Amino acid sequence: MFMTNLNSNRKSAIDELFELMDSVDNSFRIYPNSYKQNNSLDYKTDTDDDGVILTMNVPGYNKELIDIHVGGDKLKIEGKAHSGDVDGFIHNFTINDNLDADEIGATVIDGVLTVSIPYAEKVKPRKIEVKVN
Repeated sequence: MFMTNLNSNRKSAIDELFELMDSVDNSFRIYPNSYKQNNSLDYKTDTDDDGVILTMNVPGYNKELIDIHVGGDKLKIEGKAHSGDVDGFIHNFTINDNLDADEIGATVIDGVLTVSIPYAEKVKPRKIEVKVN
């Protein structure tokens, strides 16, 4: 019987992810600076018409156990260890200047943290009035 490894010429998922990231316009992204201390906490970023939405699963955390700090172009999200069996976590991100770090908002509902980072005014679409001479 002839057997072949169909995956031998296939790229790894990581290689495909890096290629995809390289091909995307990074104008409106936030960039993670460090790895999670707690690997069970996943996060994702999405964009909409208003800006970037960062969502993170934070089961067992409420607003008193989460600290969010912004300084310059740095965003730090920290979950405090609690209950003896829940590890803390720290996520650091760099926010590019197309986003408005001064207007960041956050909510935590049912174990999901949502951080909204609006676009800076300079990159928001605006209407130009056409004048008649």
